[in-house]
Amino acid sequence: MRSTLLVTLFMFITSLSFAQQKNNEPAKKFKFFNRTGLSYTFGLNETFPNQKVNALHVKTVVGLAMSQVGFGIGLENGSFKSSTGSGANFNTLAFTGNLHVLAKPIETKELNFFAKGAAGYAVRISRYYDKGLTYEGAVGGILTTKKGGRYFLQALYNYQSFDDFSNASGKIYVQSIGLGIGSWF
Repeated sequence: MRSTLLVTLFMFITSLSFAQQKNNEPAKKFKFFNRTGLSYTFGLNETFPNQKVNALHVKTVVGLAMSQVGFGIGLENGSFKSSTGSGANFNTLAFTGNLHVLAKPIETKELNFFAKGAAGYAVRISRYYDKGLTYEGAVGGILTTKKGGRYFLQALYNYQSFDDFSNASGKIYVQSIGLGIGSWF
């Protein structure tokens, strides 16, 4: 009886001591992130007769991320202008769903690489054109400063369609490629 009690007591104390050991595996919890960027894209197609359209995009994304993958919602303003300087000049406001994947954990202090994509809809904000689908894909690098700030440089492809446009008959679209910069925290 006494030996059974001692063995049980020993097992209980041993289990308590193992329960107090620290788990060295990183926690796989979602954390809040924000990514804000500015990009300029150059038109690939003739959106209007003899006119390619370039665009300046300002975008912010908020969401949840683990170490190497994240998803969020984005708000983007696109200012489109004819590459010739005359002709089309219009703005869009788009809401997007976003996904990104990193080559290394975001906590890494080294140069990191990413791929990201977004798809959504630009709502109607002008009487001259109607709503339309938008999507983009990008690859780039993240540089972390000594103080912990993260900045990125990206190369991207952007597609924006419009269901109806006053200067053209039917559906039109803008395909473009460009570069962007921003902060990631």
